[in-house]
Amino acid sequence: MESTWPPASQAEAEAPPRPRFLLQQVHLLYRKQFWTWFGIMAPTSVFAGVVLLWAERQAKAILRAVPLPEISHHWDTVVEVTGLRFGSYFAIWFLGCVALATVASVVNRVGEEGDDTAWIPDRHQRAREHLGPVFVAALITFCAFLAGMAISQFVLMAAYRVIGWHRVSRFTYVVELLVIITVASLVSWLGASIPLVLRGTKLWAALKRSVELSSGYEGALLLLVVESVAGSFVAGYLTFYTLHFLVPSDLRHTPWYGRVLALVAALVSATVEAPLFIGFSLLADPEQLEASSFPVSQQTP
Repeated sequence: MESTWPPASQAEAEAPPRPRFLLQQVHLLYRKQFWTWFGIMAPTSVFAGVVLLWAERQAKAILRAVPLPEISHHWDTVVEVTGLRFGSYFAIWFLGCVALATVASVVNRVGEEGDDTAWIPDRHQRAREHLGPVFVAALITFCAFLAGMAISQFVLMAAYRVIGWHRVSRFTYVVELLVIITVASLVSWLGASIPLVLRGTKLWAALKRSVELSSGYEGALLLLVVESVAGSFVAGYLTFYTLHFLVPSDLRHTPWYGRVLALVAALVSATVEAPLFIGFSLLADPEQLEASSFPVSQQTP
């Protein structure tokens, strides 16, 4: 029988928020179990990269069949390509939610395992058992992110008309990055819902409880989102320029170079994606966060 309110959450409902303490525990746990998190995130990141590359190649193959000047007369092609791309984005988002469920499973029983068990396949067991609710949660949060991005684009277009495109065109990349971070930080208030679902909470109650648990931790979640998004961007650029420097120019034009670049970038990105998921997992269990089993010397009020 599923509960609508986790006992641990009830016990700690009156605990004051401690965002600094949450961040300390997240990074302490991240460093302590680094290879565990990498073992979870690396396959997810690589598979997500494969999905994205496949979708982009399929989309380009479809668009090549239609001359660019005539694309406005082929709405079926536009719809097909748009559906393919957004479908791949959702597939990647869903993979991330499954990885979050796996991370949450490990966080809940981290004290029972050592540092040498990073590749145990049973880590995904609880995620598989709750695959349906995780899928629905992924769909809801993905739609929330898309809605936030759509609204932000309308706001930006209105601002560009008032300010003048020529004055802001140089800063569009930075502006778009800030918009992504802002929308993602708002959607992150729902991030604890998946760990709550794994603990037996019904989905809609978990979404509501996730927003309640995020109260007082908005700044901490924003910092974790910035760390994840900025870290992924830095990892991608670092991989590109490092390989560009190390690999001879004649090899960079071979068909396999792009695949190797994508693989290395995915693996490097996997090293910075776990802290946000660890934060969601700890936030979903205030009792574990307050009575933390991590070193007492790291705890601050």
